[in-house]
Amino acid sequence: MTESRCNDFSPTFDNVNSCHYYAEQHSGKVCGFCKKPTRYRCINDLGYRPLPLSHSGVQNFLTCHHLFYLTQILGITTRNSHISRPMKMGTLWDAVMQYALGDKSMVDLQAKIEEYDIGEVEVQKVKALYKAWKEIGIKVDEGYELQAKIDMQVDFDEKQCWGTGEPVELRVRGFYDRKYPNYFVENKMSGRPDNYLDLFFIQSQVGTYFLADPNLESVVMEIVRTPDLRMTKKEEDSPETYGNRTYHDIINRPAWYFQGYSSEKNTYGKRFYRSEFDLVDLLDRYKHVFREIHEACALGGFYKNDRACRNILPGIQCDMLGVCRYGTVSGEVYTIKDKAY
Repeated sequence: MTESRCNDFSPTFDNVNSCHYYAEQHSGKVCGFCKKPTRYRCINDLGYRPLPLSHSGVQNFLTCHHLFYLTQILGITTRNSHISRPMKMGTLWDAVMQYALGDKSMVDLQAKIEEYDIGEVEVQKVKALYKAWKEIGIKVDEGYELQAKIDMQVDFDEKQCWGTGEPVELRVRGFYDRKYPNYFVENKMSGRPDNYLDLFFIQSQVGTYFLADPNLESVVMEIVRTPDLRMTKKEEDSPETYGNRTYHDIINRPAWYFQGYSSEKNTYGKRFYRSEFDLVDLLDRYKHVFREIHEACALGGFYKNDRACRNILPGIQCDMLGVCRYGTVSGEVYTIKDKAY
């Protein structure tokens, strides 16, 4: 499903070497977009201009080169209504935290529920957590910025210019959930919270966020366990009743749901310090991965890793499995990412 040359190239009226559909990004320093609604990145730019990356994009490349091609170059993404139920709940919990800690008028929770087509049982689970969060009176330090942007630049020396004669910039973008002057907080909701409390498994994402700002000294991982009480037959007919029972269970054992909960401080979370992360090694890895991505773009090396299809995360299959298996992209399930011209 990969392309080495664009079949939709359409010369402009003034310049036969320029494409009518080409949209430059960042003054031509990175790979441009294609204006066609069925395209994302400019295929002809691959190998000539670097792709802007995010931590998730790098993880996609490390997992499967073809997954990276589908998501970062073709821009294919699963429609919000078709993502997994755990991801839907995580998205709703993130919106709830922004609602609770930010400008309530800027967050429409009902619209989020409808956009993602979140089931009533899942909604009740998140509602129960939020109601308990308020009832317990979880304290949050003031002076934060929600969704602060990350825009990290990594420079390459002459040996890493790939014959262009010019230094190459790698930009890694993302967002902090909650950022303070000298530390930041990451909010997660998971059925396996231990995964986010293990330094080894969070070092890539959290380390990237440390690299982006040298003033950050620590991170607090605020992890909430996804409620998973069994439903009774009566509750199957009334999800609200299930939500009330879930709420009382959370109130009765908050430390089970809010990881690292302290009844004395009314806080939760686990703090990790900058010194615990090997940032030199992480930065070096970014440079190697960036070089490998460039080589894949130049040589078409976006091969499939079928060993990762059913286990892209522990127990979770890849959203793009259907695309790879059948070689088609269902318009009902998938769409093309928005382009920031």
